[in-house]
Amino acid sequence: MTWLSSLKIAIIEEDIIQIEVLMEELPKHETKESAKEALALMSEAIKLIESKKRQSLESMNKIKQAKTYLEN
Repeated sequence: MTWLSSLKIAIIEEDIIQIEVLMEELPKHETKESAKEALALMSEAIKLIESKKRQSLESMNKIKQAKTYLEN
């Protein structure tokens, strides 16, 4: 399986760990088209990671609020 295909699958599956692994293994692209596609996919991967990060932060804040409420 190619690097681009693996990245596409990781994005679709929202597999943050696999995305990070693939980003670290960034290959040299043979054509301008594959480089453009890789850039677009990495942009989407970054958006996904930022979204997951925001969701985690929101969940943590809700847990903190619930904990504070239960302690009072």
